Amino acid sequence: MPGQPAPDSAPASDTTDSGPTPGERQAATEAARLRAARAEKLKAASGTASAWAAKSGKRTAALTAAASRGVVANVRSWRADQVRRILVSIIVPGALAATAVVAGVFADREILGAELLRPDLTLVSPNQYSLFIWALIGVGMLGYVVHQWLPRQAHSPRHRGLGWIVMAALLLNLALTWLIRDELHTESLVVHGLLLLLLLVSLRWLNRWSAFSSLEGALVDVPLGLFLGWTGFTALTHTAAVLSLNGFSWLTGDEFVWALIGLGIIVLVGGVVCSLDRGRMAVALAAVWGMAWIIVERLLGQPQSLLMAGATALAAFLLLITAGSRRHRVDHSYRRELRRRQTSHLPPIELDDEDYEYYEEEPEPFEDGEDPPPRPRRVL
Repeated sequence: MPGQPAPDSAPASDTTDSGPTPGERQAATEAARLRAARAEKLKAASGTASAWAAKSGKRTAALTAAASRGVVANVRSWRADQVRRILVSIIVPGALAATAVVAGVFADREILGAELLRPDLTLVSPNQYSLFIWALIGVGMLGYVVHQWLPRQAHSPRHRGLGWIVMAALLLNLALTWLIRDELHTESLVVHGLLLLLLLVSLRWLNRWSAFSSLEGALVDVPLGLFLGWTGFTALTHTAAVLSLNGFSWLTGDEFVWALIGLGIIVLVGGVVCSLDRGRMAVALAAVWGMAWIIVERLLGQPQSLLMAGATALAAFLLLITAGSRRHRVDHSYRRELRRRQTSHLPPIELDDEDYEYYEEEPEPFEDGEDPPPRPRRVL
């Protein structure tokens, strides 16, 4: 309005915007240079790390490949005999220990309560004390494990096939013990048959490769012979028990006849087996051990049968005589052959009459200083 002062206006700037100063430009340039230097260092570090990682990866891959080749070479260098001996050393004691656990040796002996092992089930059921033969068989199997580690047996063709048979037999025996404990009767009978067949194969192997020494016979042939003899004997008792539990009556008037048939089979088959090689006394002794406990049970337990005890005693005697006579014949033949070789360098004995000198007349008396004629002699 006229006469009034004009409103205050914004004061004019004293300075004009002339851009960054030289100091600011220098600072910005220095910062850019530092950033470029850090980026270059990071790039160089990244490249170095990548190169080291690649080199390290190649080195690791090379070491891994070398280690793999070494393992493959070592595996290829493993001898089959060495692998077998290691497996035997693991499986045989393990199978024996597992069998003892399943049988209840370290607990409440629960397998003794199984139906198949009742001593009063059939006329051919032995006393349960007969199972103590397994202590001797188990110790013998451990002796076999130790024997196969002897330096002389490292490449033995005898152990090369026998070790696998022994392992399979003990695993089958473990399965058989478990089936008997769990009352699986039919399955146990099938496994029992397979075990007996496998042990007969082991006997064939033992006959093919005879024992090198008496020590090998004691630690290898004897335990396997006891195992086979006991398995063959229990094949009779096991079959009788399974048939009885499945409705086939063995406790009737005809049971004695069936029991005699079973004992006859044991004597015939056992006689054939015991007549192999030099006579398998261990097989006979294991079967006779079981028969002895049948006799005890038939005399002192139930069902009592004096006739069955007498028939079992006769069967045991025949089996022992068969194995013993075979051993005697083989030993006698060996002694004759040894004597023949010892005397083969001697000249033969000639028994012609002209080898002797006879006096038909009384000789004239000798004069003093004269030598007497030679006496008649036999040329050897």
